[in-house]
Amino acid sequence: MDAGEGQRADVLIVGAGASGGVAAGRLVEAGYRVVCLEQGPWPDRSSFPGVRDEWELAGRQLWSGDPSVRGAPADYPIDLSDSDVGVLNYNGVGGGTVLYAAQWPRLLPSDFTRRTDEGVADDWPLTYAELLPFYERTDRQFGVSGLGGDPAFPAGADPPLPPLPIGRGALRVARAHARLGWHWWPATNAILSAPWSGRHPCVQRATCLLGCNEGAKGSTDLTHWPAFVAAGGRLITGACVVAIRTDARGLATGAEWVDEEGQTHFQSADVVLVAANGIGTPRLLLASASARAPDGLANSSGLVGRRLMVHPLALVKGLFREDLESWRGHAGGSIVSYEFYASDERRGFVGGAKWAMAPTGGPLRAALTNGGVWGDGHHRHVRDRFGCAAHWGLVCEDLPHPENRVDLSPTLTDRAGLAAPRITYRIDDNTRALCEWHIAKARESLVEAGAWHTEVEFRYPPNGHFMGTARMGDDRERSVVDRWSMSHDVPNLGVIDGSTFVTSGGVNPTSSICALALRAVDHLLAHRGEVPTPEHRHSVHFGDTAGPSPPVAPAPPVARAVSLGRPSVDPTLLDESVRLRLARISQVLIPAGGGMPSTVEVGVAQVLLDRVVAAVPSLAAALTATLTSDIAEADIGSWLDGLSARDPAAYGSLVLAVAGAYYLDPGVRRRLGYEGQVPQAVRAAAFPEYVEEGLLDAVLSNWAPPPARVRTASPPRPGSG
Repeated sequence: MDAGEGQRADVLIVGAGASGGVAAGRLVEAGYRVVCLEQGPWPDRSSFPGVRDEWELAGRQLWSGDPSVRGAPADYPIDLSDSDVGVLNYNGVGGGTVLYAAQWPRLLPSDFTRRTDEGVADDWPLTYAELLPFYERTDRQFGVSGLGGDPAFPAGADPPLPPLPIGRGALRVARAHARLGWHWWPATNAILSAPWSGRHPCVQRATCLLGCNEGAKGSTDLTHWPAFVAAGGRLITGACVVAIRTDARGLATGAEWVDEEGQTHFQSADVVLVAANGIGTPRLLLASASARAPDGLANSSGLVGRRLMVHPLALVKGLFREDLESWRGHAGGSIVSYEFYASDERRGFVGGAKWAMAPTGGPLRAALTNGGVWGDGHHRHVRDRFGCAAHWGLVCEDLPHPENRVDLSPTLTDRAGLAAPRITYRIDDNTRALCEWHIAKARESLVEAGAWHTEVEFRYPPNGHFMGTARMGDDRERSVVDRWSMSHDVPNLGVIDGSTFVTSGGVNPTSSICALALRAVDHLLAHRGEVPTPEHRHSVHFGDTAGPSPPVAPAPPVARAVSLGRPSVDPTLLDESVRLRLARISQVLIPAGGGMPSTVEVGVAQVLLDRVVAAVPSLAAALTATLTSDIAEADIGSWLDGLSARDPAAYGSLVLAVAGAYYLDPGVRRRLGYEGQVPQAVRAAAFPEYVEEGLLDAVLSNWAPPPARVRTASPPRPGSG
């Protein structure tokens, strides 16, 4: 059934990401007329850069997960001037699943009972057991690979596909945890280990964060939206929703949206479900303020945008004296550990973290780790890190604080004139203590595994885990939506993304977001007759004034593929004088030695530089501005030291251009023993070494989740109340 523009939909969904795809698929399967409005385009899967040698460079700009770096037409500005953590976000069909790592853990049972157990934050209005059937159903929809029986979780159905390989480094760490008596388990990922639903299995390129060329990663532009369109659902791309409108009774009547040509439209619906993520959803609800709801739609509690949780992250790396081929694999998780997930107040903080191991990147990442080492020590720095490292990624629990929030920027707007979201977020002392404690324990793990050196590669990098800004609860004065994700204030308006989270847990949220969305839609279908229907009108509200609808333009096409970033820059913009200066500088940054060629020998300032600039267009202007004539006679080493101190961004552009070009050279790669991200078929039926060695037996025999901490009479902890 086609709910074209101007025709009322049974259900309107705002956002075509993970939860929107799950909900839309279930609704159209039940025979409902469903329209989805998505601000971005369908991704052009043929342009995913994981199959190209420039894959590491592509992630620096055109395929960056950071919208402020990527600068794609569908991206909206985000005010981060008062935030300790940056934002990763992608607007388009598939949403964040296009660029996510596809780790697929669940919240643990204890995450639903935080106040009962410890007196912090709040309890959820549902339990792990209630959500379990929906976890299992969405596992099958996405094609999840993993190994059942992890004692960290209650019993349930095994993942539908076998686990993916864990790799050499993770095997070393698994052996170490067996000796220590610490938990570990093969990770669960929304990445295929075998053919599934017409999709191809993973080939272990480890470029998942740039889009999956094989379609092995479970992103909803593959798993849900094509079937939705084929079943008669309407997916409108390039649709920037600026407000949800209501009738005289306060019921949602649909959404006003602006197309890419600036024309305004209105899509009416009996039910509206918002799936625009934990930043975009509160932004839209606040922007939908009216005389009836002056503080924003569904915001009588005052909690829309409040209690933002983002999962502070850290990455701890161990270096080994052997080739681990650690650039191979999948960028989800190879193994995980819940050893220190439960709180223990003897540590001096509340909360825990999940650890996950993943590939360590290509030669460019090795060169740039922690700012890199330049000059005589460069080649040793790279050889110590490239292919012979293992690292733990720590997902630290984030407790809800009302001060951490999303509101509307008074100065920034997007292309449609909608106020940009403003993020206020501070990492508190509890979180810092939690993170540092887990970093120290992760170092212990890696040293036990044989690492000769450990280092922290990242603390608090930007991430895409946005939760809590339209929280779920039974008490309408202390929550935005009820236990079924429907608004307390607007009974035909639902929120089905991470905004509804009560607590964050210490795990990646996508699996739980999808399970909650499916649960919400199942309940809506079972109780549709109890949801009131709004009065529909044929006009659009602008503020408090009703006027005639604007002329209706033809609806955007159902599918239109475009690339993520801006057009590449013509590398001929770099004149010969710039190239000559860069060549001179490059010899100081990366001198010949240790069996490695000079930068002039490989030609970093010529064709290789053109390839770098094509992948990172912003470098053209940066290099031209930095490489001026006043360095012609300068001592290059001293000049570089001065530039690093006075203009770190310009210095960073120089080292990225030089290293990016150098590590594109086939001869350099050959001497490193790197043949690129060569496809390597997964053998799902292969007998893993960790089974043969009995490493899981140790976990199953000796490990059990620590008991929940009972609330004591100690002073209130962070996130309480």
